[in-house]
Amino acid sequence: MDELIKQALNEYFSDYKKYHLIILISFVIIIALIQIIQSVWVSNKIERFKTDLKKSEIKFSRYNELQINSLREIYHKLVAFQLANNLIFKSKPKSVGHSKYKNRINEWIKSYIECANEFAREKILLTDELKSLFTRTLKDFEEVKDILMTEKENLDYWEMVNAGNWNAMYDFEDNELDTISSQIEKLKDKSSIKNSEKHIRELRNKIEIEFTRMAD
Repeated sequence: MDELIKQALNEYFSDYKKYHLIILISFVIIIALIQIIQSVWVSNKIERFKTDLKKSEIKFSRYNELQINSLREIYHKLVAFQLANNLIFKSKPKSVGHSKYKNRINEWIKSYIECANEFAREKILLTDELKSLFTRTLKDFEEVKDILMTEKENLDYWEMVNAGNWNAMYDFEDNELDTISSQIEKLKDKSSIKNSEKHIRELRNKIEIEFTRMAD
C-alpha cells in the first residue's frame, strides 16, 4: 500500500515538474518574443524618427537657404534705394540743378518700385519683425514717393511753360541751383522724409543681424 502511494506521489510530482518546466519554458519564450517584438518596434520607431528628423533637417536647411537668399536680394535693393534717397536728400547745397534733380527723382522712383516689388515677392520668407519694419518703412516712402512725383510734375510743367528755355526758367545758373536747393531743403523738413531715413537704417541693421544669425 505504501509502495503504491509512494509510486503515485512520484508520478504526480514527476508530472508536476514536467508541466512546471513546460510552463517555465513557455513563459521564457513568451518573454523573449515580447522583448524581440519590443526591440523591433523600438528599432522601427527610431528609424522612422531618424528619417523624419532628416526630412525636417532637409526642409529646414532648404527653408533657411531660401531665407538667406531672400534677405540678400532684399538687402541689395534696399542699399540701392537708400543710395537713391541720399542722392536727393543728402546732396550738398547748391550742387543739384534742374536736370540732375529730375534724373535723381526718376532713379528714386525706380529704386522704390524695385524694393517694394522685391519685398512683396519675398515677404512670405521674412520674420514677423522684418515684415513689420518693412511695412513701416515702405509706408514712409509711399508718402515720399507722392511728394517726389509732385516735384517731378512741377519740373515737367515748368519746362513746358518755358519751352525748355533754361534762361527763362531760372535766369542764370546760380539761380537754378539756389531754387532747386531751396526746394530740397523744404522737403527735408517733412516728417515722412525724416522718418524714412531713420527707418531704413533700422531695417538694414535688422537684416544684417538676421543674415548673420542664419548664416552661422
